[in-house]
Amino acid sequence: MKRILLFLFLLPVINPASTAAQSSASTLDVVSWNIEWFGDVNNGPANNDLQEANTKTIMRYLNADLYGLVEIVDSMRIRRLVDSLGNTEFGYAISPFCSNNTTGTGNSWLNGQKLAFIYRKSILSNVSLRGLLRFNASLDAYSNWASGRFPYMLSATVTINSVSKNINFIVIHGKAGSTVSDYDRRRAGAQELKDSLDVYYPSALNMIIGDYNDALNQTISSGAGPETSYQPIVVDSTDADHYKSITLPLAVAGQTSMLNFPNVVDNHVISNELVPYYVPGSAQIRTDVINVVPDFVTTQNTSDHYPVFSKYDLSGLITAVPNIPAAEMGIVAFPNPFAGEINMKATKTLTNVQLNLLNMQGQIISSSHYGLINAGSTIRLQNSSLSKGMYFLQLQTKQFRTVIKLTHL
Repeated sequence: MKRILLFLFLLPVINPASTAAQSSASTLDVVSWNIEWFGDVNNGPANNDLQEANTKTIMRYLNADLYGLVEIVDSMRIRRLVDSLGNTEFGYAISPFCSNNTTGTGNSWLNGQKLAFIYRKSILSNVSLRGLLRFNASLDAYSNWASGRFPYMLSATVTINSVSKNINFIVIHGKAGSTVSDYDRRRAGAQELKDSLDVYYPSALNMIIGDYNDALNQTISSGAGPETSYQPIVVDSTDADHYKSITLPLAVAGQTSMLNFPNVVDNHVISNELVPYYVPGSAQIRTDVINVVPDFVTTQNTSDHYPVFSKYDLSGLITAVPNIPAAEMGIVAFPNPFAGEINMKATKTLTNVQLNLLNMQGQIISSSHYGLINAGSTIRLQNSSLSKGMYFLQLQTKQFRTVIKLTHL
C-alpha cells in the first residue's frame, strides 16, 4: 500500500499529450500480441517457418522488455525464438493450461492455443507465474474463460535505472465469438477477474494485456450490449481498485488491432496504482511492423493481429509536458528546509494535479491525485517517517509540470 501524504479528490490524471511509442532504455516497454496459431501446421499462416522468422524480425524491431503472447501452439518454436533473441538476456514461460486442458500435458495441450511471456531478464527479476481463477474460483470460471484458457500472470520485480517496482503482468485471451452467449461468458469472466484482483491484489501495480476478443468502447457482439463485455473492468470507478483502459482511446479514434476486422480487440488496461508511471500517449497499435515485414498485411504470413505497445517510466518523472518554475506553476512550498511537515500553497487554481514525493534515487515515496486545488489554499504535507536528506516534490497538470527540491532536517 502506498503511503498517501495528502488528499482532496482522488481522481486519475488524464494527459492527452502525444508521446512517441518507441522503446527506450529508460522505460519499461510492453507488447501484447496474438501471433495467430503460432507454429500450428493446420491453422493460421501457411508457412510456419516463415511465420517464425518474421516473428523474430518483428520482435527485434520492437525491442520490448516484456511480451505477453496468445495463440502460442508450438512451444519448441517459442524456445527457438527466445534463443534467437538471446537466452542469456531473455527468459520465457508458457501456460501449463489451455482450452480443454488443465494438465499441461497431452495432445490437447501440445496442439492448443496457449498463453506465454517473453521477458528481459536484466530488467525483470524474482519472476513467479500462476494461472488466475484456476482454483478457488466459481464453477463457471472454466467455461467463461474459453474452457480453461484462464488469465496467466507473471509477477516480477522490474528495475530500471536503479528504480524497482513489483508489477503483475496478466495476459488474457478472452472467449471468442459474437453471440449473446459468448458476450455473457466474457462479461462474467471479466467480472470475476476484477473481483479476484480487488481481493488479492487491491494495491498492486497490475497490467491486463492481450486479446480481449472484444472492443472496450462497445461490444462486437450482436444482440448484446452495447456495452463492452469488459465493462466491469473498463467502467470508471471511485473505489480504490479502479482501472484505466489506456487503449480505449484508440478504439474511439476508429483504429483497429486486426487485419480483417474494424475493432481494437487487443488491449492494455492498468490499475490506478500504475497510472502515475504510464507514459501518456504511448499506447499504440504497431502497424509500423510493415517497415520490417513489408508483406505482413498483403499476404498475412505472420498474424492477423498487430502487436500493441505501451511504456512506463518507473521514476514517475514523465516528460510529456513542459517543465516550468514553481512560481510560474503557482506553487510555493515552505518552510524549506523542513522538519516533518511542509506547507504547499497554491497562488493559482490548478486542476487535475498529480503530486509525487521522490527521494534522491528517483523512487516515489508517495503519490496523490487532486481534481481541484483552489488559489489561496494551503495543503499541509506530513510524514514523520522521512529520514534526513534531499527530496523532490513533483506536481504535474495536463499542461505543465514542476519539481521543487526539498531538504528534510
